[in-house]
Amino acid sequence: MKKIINSLCLMALIFISLINVTFAYSQEIAKATPYYIHPVTGVIEDPGNNPGIGQGMTENVVCPQALVETTDDGRIFLSVRYNLANYIKNETFAVQNYGDNSFISVPAEVTGKTAETRDYRFEIPSKNVIVRATFFVGPMGRDVIFYYTISDLVKGNTDFATLQNASSRHTNKQEVAAVAPQAQANIPKTNTKNTIPNLSNLKPLDNSEQVGEVLQAPNQGEVIEQKPVNSKFSAGDLGYDHGLLTKDSPIIKKLYYSDDQDEKETAKTKLGKITLAFIYGLIGLFVILTGGFIILALLSYNYKNKVEDELEEKRRNNYE
Repeated sequence: MKKIINSLCLMALIFISLINVTFAYSQEIAKATPYYIHPVTGVIEDPGNNPGIGQGMTENVVCPQALVETTDDGRIFLSVRYNLANYIKNETFAVQNYGDNSFISVPAEVTGKTAETRDYRFEIPSKNVIVRATFFVGPMGRDVIFYYTISDLVKGNTDFATLQNASSRHTNKQEVAAVAPQAQANIPKTNTKNTIPNLSNLKPLDNSEQVGEVLQAPNQGEVIEQKPVNSKFSAGDLGYDHGLLTKDSPIIKKLYYSDDQDEKETAKTKLGKITLAFIYGLIGLFVILTGGFIILALLSYNYKNKVEDELEEKRRNNYE
């Protein structure tokens, strides 16, 4: 009996040890891939309903690098970074496992910020997740809706704030340095440089979010109502007065298009007075020369006819 009890205790210790190993705290850098269209269903919820413009917007905002942390109890947290953060506010996050039908609203914590970027951490159900993100864009005057996924996870961390306390950050940096070179090559590079021109004329938003602040989710833990616009719905059904997000929109031109090329093309078409005078002179010379050739041809024709008439008259006189 004693041997059986000892065996059971040993098995329990082994089982507990396996659980601790399985759920040991870890950090992984992941590639964040943004989508204007839902990557599984093909649904568009953004009222602009313009994938051509919207996809570029999502790629400009979402940094391609993210941090995934797994806690000792098996919970998973995702940290993401948004560029152009000084032009957005009212951020919300909802998550679903890849292939699920519904999104669940979750709160997020602001974990870092610069003049133009902001980091957020929120809990996800698994690493095979789709995130539904929304925020208000000041220059556009409305909310936008898009998605992103994570992939290509590699052990380590770069400059994201973590769940661990400050005393353990030195250890984290050593772990990053120990990542194999071939694994480091798979880590997407952080890009915080704005790729959208003409932002100097746009007024940043007054966003007072501070590091450590928790952004409470509307209806936290509940299913998010989705309203597709690429079906029988329209932008008007969503309650937005700004209509569709189109390429010709002045706001979009300011955010995503540079007028430099158009100005250069316009400058090329504006010719100086001397150039215009030279061109007009060439045209006038061409007209004069053409007219001269025509007159010369007519005179030659008349002279030929006159000579032929005189020769004909001489022949007649000789026969007579």
